[in-house]
Amino acid sequence: MTMPMRRVQVRHGQSEANVVQKELLADLDPGIVAEIYSRPDWMQRLSPLGIEQAKGAGDWIRREIGALASFDVIYASPFLRTFETACYAAGDEAVELTPEDRIIERDWGLYGKVSKDDQKRVYPDTHRNKEADPLYARLNSGESIMDVFLRWRDMAGTMHREYPDGQVLMFTHGDYMMTDRYGSERLLPEEFVELMRDKDQDMLNCTVVDRTRQNPFDEDDVRTKPTWMRIVHTAYPELSPNGGEWVELKSRRTYTVAESLARVATTPALLPEDILESLRIADRRRIEEKAARMGITLGN
Repeated sequence: MTMPMRRVQVRHGQSEANVVQKELLADLDPGIVAEIYSRPDWMQRLSPLGIEQAKGAGDWIRREIGALASFDVIYASPFLRTFETACYAAGDEAVELTPEDRIIERDWGLYGKVSKDDQKRVYPDTHRNKEADPLYARLNSGESIMDVFLRWRDMAGTMHREYPDGQVLMFTHGDYMMTDRYGSERLLPEEFVELMRDKDQDMLNCTVVDRTRQNPFDEDDVRTKPTWMRIVHTAYPELSPNGGEWVELKSRRTYTVAESLARVATTPALLPEDILESLRIADRRRIEEKAARMGITLGN
């Protein structure tokens, strides 16, 4: 069995929470703002602009790929804003959505309950940790990207088993799509950090990530794994990475010893090199103490 022939992901349209978190409307009724923040994340609805974006994403898919009804399955995160996005994208098409909990939004915990500016003020340690280590840092009572990666990997296995050679469409969330990039492109942690810091790579609302095993330029060239990818900001195509054009990915990533050591060397060692003998003595003392507690006599 192989992975699906084509796998298309769509981020939901602009949500009401996106509006208040980014403080896009300065004169918005404070009572509405408070109510939006008090809602569980799964209950957040699309904004009027988000509805417009969702319709545009559906039009783009029909124009560039085909009818939504032509996909073998349409997965949707059960969060309301993703279901809503899928429905407006479908338009008049008679499609059925398959709820899938593994593709839900990253849990932002308490950190996600305040505006972007207040995140720095209310949770300074979390904010610094997230900026320094976006792959492994957990948010206050929330998830890290690596937590999301575990369910992404399980979801990839399901698609491998159930839709080999199939066409899969997903309506999901920005951090899940970034996690997909980490896993599908076999990125190293430092590459993912660089990706997250590159604002040109942000998953804007209703961004589409289109992956295929079939060469877009040669239909007879079909690989065993998704090899070509394009990322399109359907609401603002001119801002799409690589101009929204297809990019061929490396099929397998391995590293020689020399390449591996060169990679390690990009982060400098901080302890002085002339303390080797002191380290040996300290380590021997620690091991001898452990052996004594266990009643073991060490050799020379």
